[in-house]
Amino acid sequence: MKLISTVILIATALSVYGQNKVFDKWTEKEKKQYQILTELAKYVNGKDSTELSKKILFDKYVELNYVLKDTSEIHKKERLKAFDGLFYYFRKTVDSIGLKNLDAKPVRFYKNHKIYEPFDKDVAMESISGKKMYTQDSNVFAYYQKKEPEEPLGTLLFDPETDKLVAWIMLKQGRYKYFLTFNLF
Repeated sequence: MKLISTVILIATALSVYGQNKVFDKWTEKEKKQYQILTELAKYVNGKDSTELSKKILFDKYVELNYVLKDTSEIHKKERLKAFDGLFYYFRKTVDSIGLKNLDAKPVRFYKNHKIYEPFDKDVAMESISGKKMYTQDSNVFAYYQKKEPEEPLGTLLFDPETDKLVAWIMLKQGRYKYFLTFNLF
C-alpha cells in the first residue's frame, strides 16, 4: 500500500511539473492569451457558422469593440460581414487539423525560424514612413501541429489590453508582412 501511495505521489508530482514546464518562461499575459485562444478553439470546434454566437465570440474571444462602436452603421455592417468571411479561415484550421492536434505558443520562442522574420529588428523592412514593420513580438503567438512543434503554420495577434484575438491572417505584400485586421475595411 505504501508503494502504491508513493507511485501515485510521484506520478502526480511529475504530472504537475510537466504541466508547469509547458508554461516555463511564459508571462502571465501570455498564459491568459493562451487560455482565451484554447477556449475559442474549443468553442468553434466542429460548429457551423450558424451555431456560433457573435455575442459570445466578441464578448469573450475576439476583439472587435472598435468595429462594434463605429458610428457609421454602413461601416459596421461591412466589417461584420467581412468578419464572417475571414473567421472561416480560423474555424477551418481548427476543423481540418483537429483541435487535439493543434497548439500554440508565443512567437518569441521561434527566433531562429523563418516565421519570426517580421518581428526581427535586423530583418524587418522599413515602411514608407521610415519605421520598421512589426518589430515587436509581444501579443503574438505561432500555432502549429503538435506532431511538428518546430514547424509553425501561422501567427495570431492578440489585443494587448483585453488579451482577445485580433488577427489570424498575416499578409505578405512585396517585402512587407502585416496582420489583416478589421480596421482595414
